Amino acid sequence: MTTREVFSHKPNPVRESKNRIKLGVFGFNIEGGCTLTSVPERHQAADWHNNLAIATMADRAGLEMLLPVGRWRGWDGKSNPMGESFETYTWAAGLASATDQIALFTTSHLSTVHPLFAAKQAATIDHISGGRFGLNIICGWFGKEMGMFGESQLDHDRRYDHADEWLHIAQSAWQESSYFDFNGEFFNIVQGYSQPKPINRPFLMNAGGSTRGRRFCTQNCDAAFLILKHEDDDEVIRSQINSYRDQARLEFGRELQIWIYAYVVHENTLEDAHKKLDYYVNQHGDDSALDNVTREIGIQSGIFKDTADAERFRFHFKAGFAGVPLVGTSEMIVEQMQRWSELGVDGINLAWLDYRNGLDRFIKEVLPLMENAGQRAAYTPQLVKTEELV
Repeated sequence: MTTREVFSHKPNPVRESKNRIKLGVFGFNIEGGCTLTSVPERHQAADWHNNLAIATMADRAGLEMLLPVGRWRGWDGKSNPMGESFETYTWAAGLASATDQIALFTTSHLSTVHPLFAAKQAATIDHISGGRFGLNIICGWFGKEMGMFGESQLDHDRRYDHADEWLHIAQSAWQESSYFDFNGEFFNIVQGYSQPKPINRPFLMNAGGSTRGRRFCTQNCDAAFLILKHEDDDEVIRSQINSYRDQARLEFGRELQIWIYAYVVHENTLEDAHKKLDYYVNQHGDDSALDNVTREIGIQSGIFKDTADAERFRFHFKAGFAGVPLVGTSEMIVEQMQRWSELGVDGINLAWLDYRNGLDRFIKEVLPLMENAGQRAAYTPQLVKTEELV
């Protein structure tokens, strides 16, 4: 007689969770996480055991998502933030075998991987995880990264034309039971084929913010991953969120989740939280690396209302990749998350300066308050079942 673990098919919690505020952990596969700072306690990504500890901690706490950043080179500057990173398909596969219920996402630059190869990788991860795979679709915006692959950067809207074909082929690989052909502008597939199929339909996410990007997202994806200018008026933010939901419903007859990301600075007092922000953002922020980022994405080209608006954006970029701030005490963080929920946000991906200690404290001190506030249900890890084999 021997025993083994039985890995049954499982729901994807990002799709199935009933929590009012779903939660994920964002960007811990990259050096520094989502910060642009030179402080020594910033996240060290190229440490698999650290990644594994963070993933299993989030899994056992009942969080819904692990979302990596897709990055192929850093931002140089003094500390070269994001210069080290784990590749996201293999990262998700490794964590899939070590977790039980949380969704494992990849973040994939479509121009760096053939859609049939990506579809096969996705199906493999889905089987390893029992059906918990998700794909964050990136059309590519960092020209130097695309140059590493011998590709010239397509014009903005043309990237989404390429993405339409890429996704059509990947979905055909996931759905078609026999051979299929495709002849398009970017791809030519002759008798395409892929087995096994994913256990669950892959959950698709995209962060397109332009008119063309929003159309691609609302037509094809299960969730929009939005960058919100959190200091805008609530009605402006609500309008941005509703523009995605309304387009998905009215034009394509689809329901769309709305996810955002946030940097967490969790301290005993608000004063202590601001001191910590000042320490790693103002005193030790990597401004030269930030200049390289802003030059690449063009935020110095007049899109902000005034100099103060641009400076606020720079601050939040160093603090947490321009995510929304969750800053203060446990109670304050819960109140801040309630604001986003009331504005229409379904899920928040979280990032910390020090992920391991930050997540541990968040689980112990913030999650119980979220449960008391009715934002989330209490979660108890399930016992692993065993089966006797003769």
